[in-house]
Formats: sequence, structure tokens, C-alpha cells
Amino acid sequence: MNPDRFKELLEELDGNSVQTLAEKNARYAQNGDCLHNFRSGAEVAGCTPAQACWGYMTKHLVALRDKVEKNDFSDREDFLEKCQDTINYVRFLWCIGNDTHNDKTMTIYDLDGKPVVTINDDN
Repeated sequence: MNPDRFKELLEELDGNSVQTLAEKNARYAQNGDCLHNFRSGAEVAGCTPAQACWGYMTKHLVALRDKVEKNDFSDREDFLEKCQDTINYVRFLWCIGNDTHNDKTMTIYDLDGKPVVTINDDN
């Protein structure tokens, strides 16, 4: 694979996934807490928010593993979605790991390390 094709595929993978993440998160966040679902999931499951996030991500990892085991990547749209969702859960893990009650700002970065979305929680 040449460098141009490699970059093209990375750009396709990143695509609008960060923007989609921010938009979906706005629907799931409550009281300005971008990590609400992970905190609530942790309460229900009796684990930490990071462990809850890992559990949610596992569904996507299993779907990717199934594609790898079958060596079947023919449904490109589904493959792309599973990869993007997994990457977004890694982003959530990053945010959970860096979350403090003193710093309630979350910035999501693109592949070049440039900030794309900053979400402030002033509560």
C-alpha cells in the first residue's frame, strides 16, 4: 500500500467520527456530564466507569474479531462503523482516565493532534 492510499484510508476512518461522537454524546449526557452513561453503567454493574466503557466497547471488538476470524471485510460500511465505534470508545476511555472533578473540560483531537471539539461542563 502506498503512502497516499494509507493516508486516504486513515482519513476515511476518521471521517466524521469525532463530530458524530460529540453529537451522540450530547444526547446521552445528562446535567452536563459527558460521561454520565459510563458513571451510571458503572453503578448498575458495580464497577468503575472505565470498566463499564470497556464492557460497552467489547461488543464492537467481538464484531471486529468475527470479521477477522472469517477474513470477511466485504461489508465495508459495517466494517467502517465497527472500527469507528471502537475508536470512539477508546476516546471515551481516554476522557474517563483524565477526568477529574476540578477539570470538567473535554477536548477531542483528530488524527493530526488538532483539537476538533471542546466540551465544557460548568456544573
